[in-house]
Amino acid sequence: MRNVIVLMFLGMIGFFTGCAEIKPTEVGVVIKKYEGRIVEQPISVGYHLYNPFATDIAVYDIAARSFPDTEKSEKSEKYTLDVKTKDGQNVDIDLTIIFSLRAGEVPQLHKQVGVSYSQQIIMPQIMAESRSVIGAYGAEDLYDGASRDTIQVTLKKRMESQFNKYPAVQLHDVLIRSFRFSPAFEKAIEDKKIASQQVEVNKQKALAQEEESKRQEAQARGEKLKYLQEAEAKMNAAKMEAQGQAEAIKLNADANRYKLIAEAEGKLAIYKSDAEGKKLAAQALGGGHNVVALKFAETLPANLKVIGVPMTDSSMNIMSMQGFTKGLFDGSEDKNK
Repeated sequence: MRNVIVLMFLGMIGFFTGCAEIKPTEVGVVIKKYEGRIVEQPISVGYHLYNPFATDIAVYDIAARSFPDTEKSEKSEKYTLDVKTKDGQNVDIDLTIIFSLRAGEVPQLHKQVGVSYSQQIIMPQIMAESRSVIGAYGAEDLYDGASRDTIQVTLKKRMESQFNKYPAVQLHDVLIRSFRFSPAFEKAIEDKKIASQQVEVNKQKALAQEEESKRQEAQARGEKLKYLQEAEAKMNAAKMEAQGQAEAIKLNADANRYKLIAEAEGKLAIYKSDAEGKKLAAQALGGGHNVVALKFAETLPANLKVIGVPMTDSSMNIMSMQGFTKGLFDGSEDKNK
């Protein structure tokens, strides 16, 4: 009987007692049912007993996590946002936010929204702000990494301002995981990008050709300058050579002139000396007729035989050289007279 009573007592305790397990990344919010209030201080990690008829405990995950969950986002269309760009193109965007809960503010969040806060405040804010922010950009801007970064930063700031009304929600980041346009528009964008790339390639080729033309022009100018310098050097060398040759010719002419002058002066000196000698000789012999007679005698051969012939007084004595020469000179003097 006693055992039965113990079992009944334990059964009543188990029936009127609940146990909540709070993990390290969780907090519990205590709800007093009969009092209609929420305990302001959350309960932390551990096992907690409570009366399920009078009290309830709501468990909240406070660790940082993504929303929508990656697996749910990839498998469910309801988490894909259909947004219209500034130029009227429809784009499907898979947007994820990273957030966590502040443990001390969770009871207030439970009072404001409840455990379904992610569907009631986070998802609507994502949809509203993403349509507003992305709608300010063109479709092609989404292909630009810098534009996507700007969109993410703007979305984060806009959503943080909205979450200020819910202090428990702490936003860490906003990420655009993927986006899709219609196949026809994506093909048009791809074709445009290819055309733009081809234009850029052609522009680079044109710039390369322009640079090559400049290089060739500079090379031609350099070669022209080189040829001009070489021609000028050759001209200067020829000029110097001509000047040298002219100077040599002039020196040779001067040398020849000086040589001729010297030779003439030498001959003149010889002539003067010879004349002076003859003059002195004539003076030594007593006059010009004696010189002539001497010269005449010098011309006679050594083996000349002289034969004396008696002549009268009126005849000229051949042996009388004085008379002979006198007659010659007398005749010449009379003739000159």
